[in-house]
Amino acid sequence: MANKRKRVRLILAGILLIIMVISFSANTFFENKVEALLKANVPEHIETNYEAITVNIFLGRVALKNPSFNIKLKDTNLVQSQLSMSTLSIGGISYWDYLVNKEISVGKINFNDLQVSTYKDRKNPAKDSTQKKPMALPGPIHIGKISIQDGQLSVYDSSKDSTFVHVEKLQLDLRKVLVNDSTLQNEVPLTYQSISIETDSIFLKAGDFENLYASALTIEENDLSLEGVLFKTKYSKAHLSKIIKTERDHIHVTIDAVNINAIDFGKKKDTTYFSTPLLVIKQPNAQIYRDKSVADDLTFKKLYSRSIRELPIKLTIDSIAIQNGSVTYGEKVKADNPPGVLSLSHLNVGVSNLSNTYTSPAQTTIEVQGTFMKNSPLRATWNFDVNKTNDAFSFQGYLGTLMTSDLNVFISPLLNVELDGEVVETHFEITGNENQSTINIAQNYEDINVNIFNKKHKKMKVLSGIANVFIKNNSKSEGKRIHNVNATTTRDKTKSFFNYLARNLKASLVIMYTKKEKTKKKKAKKKKLE
Repeated sequence: MANKRKRVRLILAGILLIIMVISFSANTFFENKVEALLKANVPEHIETNYEAITVNIFLGRVALKNPSFNIKLKDTNLVQSQLSMSTLSIGGISYWDYLVNKEISVGKINFNDLQVSTYKDRKNPAKDSTQKKPMALPGPIHIGKISIQDGQLSVYDSSKDSTFVHVEKLQLDLRKVLVNDSTLQNEVPLTYQSISIETDSIFLKAGDFENLYASALTIEENDLSLEGVLFKTKYSKAHLSKIIKTERDHIHVTIDAVNINAIDFGKKKDTTYFSTPLLVIKQPNAQIYRDKSVADDLTFKKLYSRSIRELPIKLTIDSIAIQNGSVTYGEKVKADNPPGVLSLSHLNVGVSNLSNTYTSPAQTTIEVQGTFMKNSPLRATWNFDVNKTNDAFSFQGYLGTLMTSDLNVFISPLLNVELDGEVVETHFEITGNENQSTINIAQNYEDINVNIFNKKHKKMKVLSGIANVFIKNNSKSEGKRIHNVNATTTRDKTKSFFNYLARNLKASLVIMYTKKEKTKKKKAKKKKLE
């Protein structure tokens, strides 16, 4: 009995030994096979290095230790991209699917500690019709999951030796991935059922003068969230003024969070499209400064309707909500004076139909509520139709009680002028197009006076007195509680839309606060009597 047991144990040990030998031999064979396949099938312009290959045929697993890839340009041999990682592992390989269905089925592909560096301006020549099509795959490739752990992405601009994009701590999961001969023809050579992305930080070079930062990015399915957003000019105000040839805003914008829901983004034929039903911007704070001593930028400025209409993509944003924002605008005109400052706070904005895909009579509508200069309630509505090529628009607004002294932080540094008095309420409506606009403004105001100062900020009493002779200091001077005037303005097409609004307001207020109308009426009455 004991001998029988001993024989059984010996047989089992022998079988186990045989299995181990076969397994070792098979794994070694396939390791060599994988290595040969890599050498034979990787294009010549891609350099491949790794410390070791391990294969487990029973578990359907292949792993490369410390692999790296240098992708070079075919014509210049310059390195276009570099990839390295601690481990590249492929698990859950199904032999049955390939033998029976001629499909390659993989459970999971893992990229651990992936480091990617690429140069955005190094590109291979565009493909021509004479070039051969990519080699057909032995069959469709189905991958349950592609995962990147602790990744890092850097995109460089080699011409200026600067970082264009940098992403830290990238976590990415693609689920139910398909690669076939058809997907290989697309810019993104695969399709997937779902995606999730997380990063710890993002840097983007937004242009020659501005950078964009975010402390975190999350993408889950079709929803995107950015946190801790910072968009700013990368130079100081003084340095920016020295290096620009024409005037430009110095910008510093912080945003607590940006949420975009149900994103649909892609390319159909030659048309790129982007759509979302809702974009939410939480607690933006914008500080904008302009040095007016720099030469004017006299290039043509499009109105916003035309800019949206002529975008290179099909854009559809059903709704935008800006929550609890603030804007501070500073403008410096005189070197010896501080900048004049305007501010909006408690700002809530609702935008509907920000799009170049809708059809008339639909239009873009922007509703604004906030506080002007810390104390005055502001409401405004702005409408335009991107399909109207004359860029017609309407802009209606209401401003509550405003102490003119609140405006002195803007007016005084620019003009050496200060105002006294109170504007109880202001209603205005501006209608216009790309060439001309008309404003109707109604205002209730009291005790408006002007004080003029010299460079040392000493009041010039005589000049102030003369100026106040020509000022209509209250809206009741003609027996009416509210003074209503109209004005027409021609657009300066080298200036922005907001300059256009300001020109309208300036033209109407000059009429409202001076005694031109009264003088005209007196002359007309005198002529009639004569």
